[in-house]
Amino acid sequence: MIPSLGLVIACMVTFDPIFRISETIQIEKGVYSLIGISLLVLVPTVIIGFTLTALNTFILKVFEGYVIIDRLPLLKNGYSRKAKKLIREINNVREQIEIILQKERKSASDKELLENLKAEHYVKVAEYDKSYPPLHAGIMPTKFGNILKASEAYTGTRYGIDAVEFWPRLLHVIPVTYRQSIDEARNELSFLVNMSALSFIFFVFCSLAVTTNVLLPGAPDWASVILNSFRYIASGLLALFSIWFFNKAALFSVGGFGAMIRSSYDLFRLDLLEQFRIKHPKNSVEEFQTWQNLGELIILGQESMEFKALKYEIKKSKER
Repeated sequence: MIPSLGLVIACMVTFDPIFRISETIQIEKGVYSLIGISLLVLVPTVIIGFTLTALNTFILKVFEGYVIIDRLPLLKNGYSRKAKKLIREINNVREQIEIILQKERKSASDKELLENLKAEHYVKVAEYDKSYPPLHAGIMPTKFGNILKASEAYTGTRYGIDAVEFWPRLLHVIPVTYRQSIDEARNELSFLVNMSALSFIFFVFCSLAVTTNVLLPGAPDWASVILNSFRYIASGLLALFSIWFFNKAALFSVGGFGAMIRSSYDLFRLDLLEQFRIKHPKNSVEEFQTWQNLGELIILGQESMEFKALKYEIKKSKER
């Protein structure tokens, strides 16, 4: 409700020359005026607030680049070039490491260079892993979307888990206290995204107000027209700054939320296997195969061409 309230108050203050709310307050004094103004603020705030709540997933998809922005190929191509450039840099470092490792005798300078290259390789791979999903998963047209999709792809490259499909199931085994931390991270992200979206809407309103300023009924008072135009332009510039600010904050927040998703699978994926009554794997390779096989069953079912029989572990109840 806070972003909604902010938009309503900002519109009432900024566009008062159009709506003339201040004149209404001065004319209608007393309790009735107070009730009217309260309703004027409360009603649109509640409507906008519930609309944002209902459209929260849709708004996030817009920021990720699945909707609307996906029709802008230049953005996607730009991030694809950046991702491929980083991959080329990683491969180049690996080639240099391989050349040094193939030497039978390594000088002191070779060993020092090798350590530096390994450190550089670590940094670049970690940067790619946090910023971009694998190329085969598809690069998104926004930085926000790439960070979140990289977090979703994390479980597939580590454990063979389809994060999107298994997430609703994993939620049921995550402890309440940890789930509250995830909800807090999600709420923070939603708040910043909503503030950015409403700032954009306010900027659109300011742009329309500037263009329609001279079309107000009555003979135009050019001094008022110019003064109001500066008012709308200044508000529009403030809205642009708000869009930039909340977008930047959302990028940091989505990184934290993505880290929560990753750590949830790291910590509780084996608890989920217990819920499926599947025996814990002996090593990481067996675990990868188990999750892939389980994914084939859940996602594809009878249409799977790779599914192999799962072995269930029946736990015997303890005798009292």
